[in-house]
Amino acid sequence: NELGMSGETTLHDIRWGQAYDTGDGEEFVWVFLISGAAPPAHFIDGYAGASSERQTPMYFRLGGGTLRGISRPGCLVWSRVYVLGGKLHCDLGVGEVVALPAAETQRRWQETTPEWPIMHAVLCGVSRDQLMARHKANHIQVVYAPYAAKAHQACRIKAAALAELGVEVHFCGDVKGIASEVPQTQIELAAMLG
Repeated sequence: NELGMSGETTLHDIRWGQAYDTGDGEEFVWVFLISGAAPPAHFIDGYAGASSERQTPMYFRLGGGTLRGISRPGCLVWSRVYVLGGKLHCDLGVGEVVALPAAETQRRWQETTPEWPIMHAVLCGVSRDQLMARHKANHIQVVYAPYAAKAHQACRIKAAALAELGVEVHFCGDVKGIASEVPQTQIELAAMLG
């Protein structure tokens, strides 16, 4: 709330990805899915764009329903937390959710798990091979930002808060302002929040 951002957040599984021409040239577009539900605020048309499907028996023998939809285009902050050498680490960066044609979305859903929510994500400045080389956590946590500059600011502030908690942070890709604007103390963090 302090940053004027919506608070909905979710995890996704990093499933796979493929190069796709999004209209601005070819980009590597990841398929992110989560086994159950994502916030309706993340979906195109919110609740109106959501549906509930029976959970796949292969994963959920006793059933239950999902809340699935297609993630809406927009800017995001992403992070992945993992343990390395007995210490908590966090990779984080910024990205963009892109719109793909309905047929491409359906193809990607059918090649993964169509009952689950889907996100078409481009991670700014992080290639497929770079992300996989640091694949220490299957889940990726995402939160929407209202515009790109706010995503960069939120990413830096999140990194500072995690560092203050003793988590080793690693910026991945194109995060603007990291050289001079990452606060090292709670006082600097409070100053950034205004």
